[in-house]
Amino acid sequence: MAIKKQLFSTAAVIFSLLFILVANAAAQDIGSIDFKNLRASELSDQQIQRLWERAQERGYSISQLEQLARARGMSSSQVSAFVRRLREVRMQSGDGGQSQDTGQMRSVATDTTRLFMESERRDDSFKSRIFGANLFRGDQIDFTPSLNIPTPQDYQLGPGDELVIDIWGAAEQTYRKTVSPEGTISIANLGPVYVNGLSIEKARDRLRASLSRIYSGLKSDKDAPTDTHARISLGNIRSINVTVLGEVRKPGTYTLPSLATVFNALYSAGGPDSTGTFREIEVLRGDSVAATLDIYDFLVYGNQEDNIRLRDQDILKIDPYINRVEVSGKTKRNGIFETKEGETIQDLITYAGGFKDNAYTKRIKVLSNTGSQRRIDDIRYPEQSDFVLGDGSKMTVGKVLDRYENRVEIEGAVFRPGEYELQDSTSLYSLIQRAEGVREDVFMNRGLIYREQNDLTTEAIPFSVRDVVSNPEEHDIMLKRNDMVQISSIFDLRDDYRVNIVGAVQEPGNFQYAENMTLEDLILQADGFKESAAPYRIEISRRITGGDSTFVPRETAKIYQFRVDENLELGNEASEFTLKPFDKVFVRNSPSYFEQKEVTVKGEVLFSGEYTLNQKYMRISDLLQRAGGLTQYAYPRGANLTRKLEQRIDTTDINIPDSLSNGNDIQRKTTKVGINLEKIIRNPGSEYDLILRPGDVLEIPKELQTVQVSGEVLYPISVRYRDNMSVKEYLRAAGGATDLGKPKDAYVVYANGEVDRARKFLFFRNYPDVRPGATIYVPKKQQERKLTTQERIGILSAIVSMAAIVSNTIFQIRRN
Repeated sequence: MAIKKQLFSTAAVIFSLLFILVANAAAQDIGSIDFKNLRASELSDQQIQRLWERAQERGYSISQLEQLARARGMSSSQVSAFVRRLREVRMQSGDGGQSQDTGQMRSVATDTTRLFMESERRDDSFKSRIFGANLFRGDQIDFTPSLNIPTPQDYQLGPGDELVIDIWGAAEQTYRKTVSPEGTISIANLGPVYVNGLSIEKARDRLRASLSRIYSGLKSDKDAPTDTHARISLGNIRSINVTVLGEVRKPGTYTLPSLATVFNALYSAGGPDSTGTFREIEVLRGDSVAATLDIYDFLVYGNQEDNIRLRDQDILKIDPYINRVEVSGKTKRNGIFETKEGETIQDLITYAGGFKDNAYTKRIKVLSNTGSQRRIDDIRYPEQSDFVLGDGSKMTVGKVLDRYENRVEIEGAVFRPGEYELQDSTSLYSLIQRAEGVREDVFMNRGLIYREQNDLTTEAIPFSVRDVVSNPEEHDIMLKRNDMVQISSIFDLRDDYRVNIVGAVQEPGNFQYAENMTLEDLILQADGFKESAAPYRIEISRRITGGDSTFVPRETAKIYQFRVDENLELGNEASEFTLKPFDKVFVRNSPSYFEQKEVTVKGEVLFSGEYTLNQKYMRISDLLQRAGGLTQYAYPRGANLTRKLEQRIDTTDINIPDSLSNGNDIQRKTTKVGINLEKIIRNPGSEYDLILRPGDVLEIPKELQTVQVSGEVLYPISVRYRDNMSVKEYLRAAGGATDLGKPKDAYVVYANGEVDRARKFLFFRNYPDVRPGATIYVPKKQQERKLTTQERIGILSAIVSMAAIVSNTIFQIRRN
């Protein structure tokens, strides 16, 4: 019993220690956050949520977390952004209120939160349209007051400000004195000096006069110049409390640096809310209004005259707006704008940034409320630019029509096609003259005017270009708005005349046809003959044009043959033959011309390397003879021939897996040809002695000593070759086949490229012999697709339905 108590006590102590360690670690987790360098805009919603969960575990509220962030050096603007992000994430996660005990109350709380979130989203969408609201949202603009500036001359000292007094010259001393709550600073041997409420300039004069009592060199004397100097500047500044109230997003009292202005306080409070004014923000100081700030002066004109420096206990009062107007359409800045009494539609256009380039400015549509119903006004601009819009009005600026009031167009065979101004005297002839006249390739017989009729359908008006140009007095036509004149080129009305040359020329292809072009001219354009050309046999094919005949001729093309001088000299028959459009010229290769073609032999021959095919039907045995024969280390059974595929892809080995093809693509550029070198050597010129092709590579290896096992085996491996080992034994050496493998269908790829597989006779399976350098491959089983649950249910339903039908049929038969 005593042992049990001792164990229980020990366990309790250990549990308590663990609990304390975990609690301390969690507390350090929050306390170790570097709030000074934390940026809320760089954190994801998940990171904000995790930080809030850890803070809740430690008992922190949002206000306490805000105080912790300020104490750790986070700027006021970043604290505001951090708290705003924290509240938004809480609302999105449904953690905006207290959790309820019952399921029904939790459901009500969730619905309320959802409705609140939707209302917040709508409110945020509305706020984003209010002109000036984005100034206080996000982190793009930071209104944190800059402290790294010269001390303003009108700055008034107060308790908490630090003054730095530097003395140099005949005496040297530095004082850093903080203004006491009584408004004084104390200097040894001098006593308190009252500076509260003084500007920095007046405080400097008072301190200089006081210091001169202990530093006589500071006194200015006409007969003796000063030998001691003093510099008085502002060190650390005090903090002030400013209250922001009214229609603001986050009303309350804020602690700000004493250099803060109205904008700094507004930014800390999130700016005016959806009902707050942007035009008349009052700064209350004591019993009077110190300033009235109009944010539009800053946004539109950059004027900060009323952005005064705040003092301790100042109050910013944001009243509800009085008049708001929505602007939409073709203005540079759409949104909801606030107007003051007496401001007109011209002021509103200024706030909206003016009109866009495609705005219709003659009439502006204004929708307004009359108290009992809606009203629409068409404002003539600029005649009615003094029109005043009431609260809730909507101003819409339309866009200009996508049509021209005075445009005509000319296209085709003129020197300057395009759009032109329609004048009162614009005729067809004058438009042609304004387009610099017709080109030389103009089709003179006919032109067209496409005219837009009153019902917007198109009418085609033909005219003779020749008559209009030569006799405009009689044949000219007056043009109308949106007329489009089409004057064609002769090249537009016929095929593109070209001739074609192919074969043994330097640059074969299509060439532009020219009148009186001869065969030799075309060959010259193709950069002349190749060395392999046969100029004594050139063929030309020509189209047969039937004209108006309805007879279908048997002949489909005319063929001409010529002999051309290699130097393309004039004076022969070809020089007198004129080509016609669409002629095709064929320059043949000389049948007695051959380029050198090479094959390669590698491996165990006396002289390996490239060899030129010196015969049209050179065989493998001929290549071996020229290479000096095999060396004593050659392995003829492993010899293989690699052949390039030039015109087609040989798919004879398409079933060989990629693992055996050295990683080549399925569409290989080369393929292996199985050869039997031993039979080739014994019987040169036989059917085994293949005829070589250009690019063939004959490779004769040394004697191979391994066998590769791959495919669906447990461990693909290379095994040392043994004479007495079978395919099954090699498979066992690789761990046997996997569950997906088919060892019965294993096949052998020999080193020379030949393939052999297992054959079945009655109940026996005969596997091929294994030679050095061979590869044994185990193929994969064909996967059968299993039925899905839906397919099984469908089949079962069909069977049940069929069984019911059959049963019902049998029942009906028995009843009858």
